[in-house]
This record gives sequence, structure tokens and C-alpha cells, in this order.
Amino acid sequence: MKLRAYLVDDEPLALERMQRLLEGTGRVDVTGSTTEPERAVAALTSDPPDVCFLDIQMPRLNGFEVLARLPSQPMVIFTTAYDEYALEAFNVAALDYLLKPVSRERFSAAMERVRERLKSQPRALEQRYTRRFLVERRKAAYFLPVDSIRHIVADRNYALLHSDLGEFAIRTTIEGLEKRLDPSEFARVSRSAIVRVAAIKEVRRSEDSNCVLVMQSGEEIACSRKYWTSALEKLL
Repeated sequence: MKLRAYLVDDEPLALERMQRLLEGTGRVDVTGSTTEPERAVAALTSDPPDVCFLDIQMPRLNGFEVLARLPSQPMVIFTTAYDEYALEAFNVAALDYLLKPVSRERFSAAMERVRERLKSQPRALEQRYTRRFLVERRKAAYFLPVDSIRHIVADRNYALLHSDLGEFAIRTTIEGLEKRLDPSEFARVSRSAIVRVAAIKEVRRSEDSNCVLVMQSGEEIACSRKYWTSALEKLL
């Protein structure tokens, strides 16, 4: 059975080159391609491929925003002319990160990663939730365990990870993070906040019938009425 691939890039020539590389393997069916990120969201939602080759810098929606809008994430290989998004790519569990123009050697290495991932797919599904994030401080990169995180707050195109090891910013959305975190450990409590359930010390009712979560650290996080019911189930 051939691998099913979908291509997204706002440069038509880049799409054509990637399609030639994939079809040249004789083991891949390109099920579709687009230069429009909005169309990519619709196509990837209605007919998820095995792997998506996804550009990052595109008009209206970038590659990370495309992923955040998907109900489930396929294997993703980013194809981009810029190397500064490697941290973000790791934090959305990208399988590989190819710099344009993509050489045949790097392309072959990425396809080998795809084949290895497919061989271990049952194991990968069991471990689909993120257990660590790659973060930066003073130009050095660190792995931050998720069990050190107390809560997460949205800050425009970033998410602020408040942890026992300090505060770190990663470029992603709250929606994207919610999909990556184990729902038995983390709860979405508002449009802009996620908390680790084990880090909650106390729940207080506010005057407007919403709730305030008091963390073990003493921090207070507002919990909106819209999210209260599902959050409460995890606290019981």
C-alpha cells in the first residue's frame, strides 16, 4: 500500500518540486496540494493523509496555525526557507524540518523517518501526548518536563508556560497545546488558560458565579463558566 501525502506551500514551484520527489519514490500517492492554507485546513480535516509536507510562512495562516485548526494532526514534515522555527516545530511534534531548496539526501532521510514512524505506529499512538517541551533561555535550549508546569496562559501568538523551573514562552496556541497535553493531567479552564490538575490547591466561587483556582504556588487562575463543567469533572 502506498503512503498518502498532502502538500501545502504558497510557492507553486516548491509544490511541483516536492511532488516530483515524492512521485519519484514510486511508493507515495500525492492525494492533493494547495497554495492556500485555508483550503489545506479543509482538506486535511475531511481526508487526513499519512503525512503532510507543510510550509511555515504563508499569507493569512502560517503552518502552525494550520495545525492548530485541525481536529487531529497527521505526521508533519515542515518545508521552509527559514531555520528559526525549529523550536516551534519540535513543540508541535513535527517529524522533520526540511530547509528549502530541499536536497535529495535530506528528502530521503525524511522519508526514512516516515517509514520508521509507520512501523512503530501502535507505540506512537500510545505515547501521543507531549511529555516535554523544548524551551530557550539565554540562547540555550532546554527540555521542560510537562509535570513541572503549573499552568499555561495565552499571550497573542505565544503561550507562557509557568513552571517550577521558571516561566518560558513558546510560539503556539492554547488550542494546539490542548490537543498535545494529556487530558487526564491538564484542564482547559478558560479561552486563554490551561492548568495542571495536580497543581490546584483550592477552588473558590467568584461573585459572578465563575470560579477561581488557587494553585499550590499561591497563584490564582480565573476559570470561566463556559469551561467549568468539564474542568470540574477532572477535579473530582
